[in-house]
Amino acid sequence: MNALICSTRATAAGCLRSALTLGLALAATSIAAQPAPRAPPSFTVVFDDCTEFAGLGPLAATQVEGLVPPGYTAAAFGPGLVGIVARAARCERVSVVGSSAEKGTVAQIGINLVSPDGTADINNYTLMYVTDSWRLAERLLRFGLPVRLDPKLVYEVNPAASALELYVQVDAIAGATYFLYGSVTEPAPGAQFPFLANWYYSGRVGRLRMSTQIPAFAAGPADVGLYTARDSSLGRILAANHTVFPLLSMRGKFSHAVMTVTLAR
Repeated sequence: MNALICSTRATAAGCLRSALTLGLALAATSIAAQPAPRAPPSFTVVFDDCTEFAGLGPLAATQVEGLVPPGYTAAAFGPGLVGIVARAARCERVSVVGSSAEKGTVAQIGINLVSPDGTADINNYTLMYVTDSWRLAERLLRFGLPVRLDPKLVYEVNPAASALELYVQVDAIAGATYFLYGSVTEPAPGAQFPFLANWYYSGRVGRLRMSTQIPAFAAGPADVGLYTARDSSLGRILAANHTVFPLLSMRGKFSHAVMTVTLAR
């Protein structure tokens, strides 16, 4: 019809305007019909009134061959050395996707990474993730993280002669119980700073990032060791019963943090 009108009654300029109008209208209709790009699946966890221990120690790179998948680069801490990370945190209130808050503990073992996306103050690849929160475990399992639910996970900080004494007992996987034990010191008053930590995991579901933003983090020194059976999965990674954390060993405290978990397929 439009072609007939253009050929019999319209000027060339009018015909061009009609064609452009029709083309733009069709293009707009086509764009509107396209589904909007879907954001990566995500959820948030809120942590309040927390203390933690975090340690970073050297480990022979040969011990983690095959444990850090392609797409990640383990940070180097000397010739042939990478960094193993141990973390345990206890929070008075943990809220998963807006759930009612409850006490919760997490324990993590990982390998320190060169930042995959250029963000965060520290980036780690997850080897073990354990929690006593069934809500947190269930959500992370949905996103493909092989979480271990340990309802009896122990995290204690008790007074000692000259400092505080930390004791953590973790049933990581079958046959892989490990312990963190040593002295920790409260952070100096007023020494707070913002801190962002990313933990990654890649599996059959996709690439998972757990990004925890802490607006005000305080850290004090610690002297803590990790202990496990030599023939456990963790002991085989360490090639030892025991390791310490000369690169970083600290007691952390923070009143509030938000972890955003995203999954890229």
